[in-house]
Amino acid sequence: MRIQSLWMLGASVMFSLMAASIKLAASAGVPISHIIFHRGLFSVLAMSAYLKYRGHTLGTPHWRAHLRRAVAGYIGLVSYVQAIVMLPLGTAVTLNYTSPLLLGVMLLFLHREKPEWPLIAALAGGFGGVVLLLRPTFDSSYWAGALVALLSAGLAAWTALNIRALGRLKEVPVKTVLYFSLFITLATLPWYLLSQPGIASQRGSAYVLAAATLAAIGQIMLTLAYQRGHTFLVSLLGYSQVVFTSVLGILLWSDALKPTAWFGMALIMLSGFIATVSAKPSQVPAGQGINTAAAPPEGQPKRT
Repeated sequence: MRIQSLWMLGASVMFSLMAASIKLAASAGVPISHIIFHRGLFSVLAMSAYLKYRGHTLGTPHWRAHLRRAVAGYIGLVSYVQAIVMLPLGTAVTLNYTSPLLLGVMLLFLHREKPEWPLIAALAGGFGGVVLLLRPTFDSSYWAGALVALLSAGLAAWTALNIRALGRLKEVPVKTVLYFSLFITLATLPWYLLSQPGIASQRGSAYVLAAATLAAIGQIMLTLAYQRGHTFLVSLLGYSQVVFTSVLGILLWSDALKPTAWFGMALIMLSGFIATVSAKPSQVPAGQGINTAAAPPEGQPKRT
């Protein structure tokens, strides 16, 4: 199995555990603004400390690319949360997972990159598995929420392209996470200050710390996957997060799954396997590893 597949699967595990931690924190009375703010702040502190320890500067010549990635990622996150409020959960999540489909369209029309047919078939199979697992519902009152959910999916696909662009600029993955986390922290600060800072219980604070730690690890893995791997394959493997989250629901909350849901999980896993073994080696230059210094601003590749 290609290493970028392992990075993406690892990121899906981290984000699934993060979602479980957020659910536990919310059940302990922690406001969502506190969770988002501390998630960003923890990553800022952790990534800054790591870069200083490795002797890297915190500055970057690629701040415009970081800003594009941060704005798209943050608006996508807010749109996703809003879609969950406006729609049934299964419908919101299913529409959000159209992002690999939208990414394929962007790669085709913006970058003239046509995905291989086995990947297209795996994408269709994986999305079918998501539908079987989540069983979305829809009626005429959901149109506004559906548009918001599709906006979040489109921004997720755009974010993936921005992360890949930073990889082509040979940006250090830790810096990519640092600047995104800094943007989240600053953008959420007013909301956080208006929601009574410091009211979380000890148990709630522990869940928030767990969510923040898992988010930081997941962001590093996600960035490595998109900067170093096959963009379409990595996006498709994001479907695995639905499977991991469902398993956690069974283990932590005794969720009961219907036979169609189990079939959907099997279909998602089979699609991921087919995509991994059939994908051609990525033509994208490998991004820099965690220990690699940032590239000099002169002679950098063309941005995408």
